[in-house]
Amino acid sequence: MKSTHLLIVEDEHALARALAATVEQAGASSDIAATATQARKLLKSGATAYAAMILDIGLPDQNGLEFLDSLGEDFDLPTIIVTAHGEIQNTITARKLGAVEFFQKPIDFDAFNQSLKRIISSMQSQKEPTGPQAADTAAYIGAARAMRPVFQQIAHCCASDEPVLVRGEIGSGKSHTARVIQSYGMRGHEHTCTFVAGPSTTIAELEEALAEAEGGALIMEDVGQLGDTVQAELVRRIESQSSSTFPRLIATTSEDLHQAVKEGHFRSELFYRLQILEVRLPPLRHRMEDLPALVSFFLGQLKNDFHVSVSDAAMDLLLQYDWPGNLRELHNAMAFALTVNSEATVIDTPHLPSHLNTQSDRPRTNPLPGPLLNEMSAWLDQYFESNKAPSYRELEDHLEKALVEQLLERYNGKLAPMATALQANRSTLRRKLRTKDN
Repeated sequence: MKSTHLLIVEDEHALARALAATVEQAGASSDIAATATQARKLLKSGATAYAAMILDIGLPDQNGLEFLDSLGEDFDLPTIIVTAHGEIQNTITARKLGAVEFFQKPIDFDAFNQSLKRIISSMQSQKEPTGPQAADTAAYIGAARAMRPVFQQIAHCCASDEPVLVRGEIGSGKSHTARVIQSYGMRGHEHTCTFVAGPSTTIAELEEALAEAEGGALIMEDVGQLGDTVQAELVRRIESQSSSTFPRLIATTSEDLHQAVKEGHFRSELFYRLQILEVRLPPLRHRMEDLPALVSFFLGQLKNDFHVSVSDAAMDLLLQYDWPGNLRELHNAMAFALTVNSEATVIDTPHLPSHLNTQSDRPRTNPLPGPLLNEMSAWLDQYFESNKAPSYRELEDHLEKALVEQLLERYNGKLAPMATALQANRSTLRRKLRTKDN
C-alpha cells in the first residue's frame, strides 16, 4: 500500500505538532507549513504528492480560505478546515471551495481522528485518480441544454489561435476546459505552461511563464487576481509581440471581469484582448438534469471495484441543494459519503455531508429549478446576441405573459375563476395577456 501524505498548514507550532501526531496515528505522514507562502511552495514543487490538506483559516500572511481559492483547480485537494472562528460565512465559503470537513478550535481530537481515519482509508483504497482530474473530466458528463453552447464555444476556440477567456464559478471545470482547448487547438503539440495568477504575482514571474510557453500556449489561472502593475506589463507584452512564437493566451476566471473593469479593478485593455474568444461554463445548479449521471461518474471513479448506488431519498437531497462549489463540491460530497459508508453498496441520506441534511444550512439562492433558469438564460442570450437592449419592463412583461398563459391552461381558459383563486386582479391579468411579442 502506498504511503499517504498530507499537508498541514498551521502557524501554531504546538497545534501543528498535535495534528501531525494525529495524522501519523491514522496511518499517514505529513509535512507542516506555517504560512500560505510555504504551503504554496510545497504544493508547486511537486516533490511530494499530497493526498489531502489540513488548513487553518487564520494564517499570518493570508486568510486560509483565500489561499485555498488562489490555488486553482490544479491543486484541488480534499481539505479539512480548522479555525478559531466558526462563523456561518466561513462554513459556507469552505464548502464552496470543496472542504470536506470543518473543525472549530479547540479541536475535538476524538472526532477529528475518526474523520481523518475515514478520509485516509478512502484515499488508500482508491485505485484511480480522484482529485481534480476526475472533477474536471466530469464537466462534460451529461446532456443538459446549458452545455450545448459550451461545446460550440470550445470548438470555435480549438479552430482558432486567438486568446480565450474561460469563465465559470469555482469548481465548474475551467482548468480542464483550458487544457482541452490547448490540447486540440492549433498549437496542441507545442509547449504549454500553466500559470496561477495571484495578487502577489510579480512581473518577473509573468516574464518567466511567457518565456516557458513561447511557441505554445500559456494557461493563466484566475487572471482576475493579477495586480495592476502586472496587468499593465501583460498588455505591453501583448501589444509589442512581433513573433509568431508569442504564446497563445488561455485565461480562466471565476470573477465577473466586465464588472471588475467598471469598478476599476481590472484593466479594460487587457480584458478586451483576452476576451476575443470566450467559453462560459454553467454552474451545476443550471444543469441539474445531469446530476444523476455526474453522481454515477464520481462514484465509479472513487469506488471502481464494485457498484455503489444512491437511494431515492439521498438523490432527492442532492437535487435540492444549490451546489455553490459546483462539480468540485459534488465530487467531495461523494468521496465523503463513501468514507462514511465504506462497506455498503447503497448511499443513503445519513451518509451525505451534514449540511446537505440540514434544511436551514442549504444556501438556496433561487427558488426556481435549474432547468427553468437554464431556459431563461438561453432566452436572455437571444436578446443580447441580437444586439437589442431591452428594458427591464419589456423583459418582465414577456415573462409575466408566459406565466399567465401557463396558469390559464390550468383553469381551462377561464380568467375569472383563475383571478379569484390566485387573488389577482382580472383586468391586470387580461392586460398582461395582451403584451405584444417582439
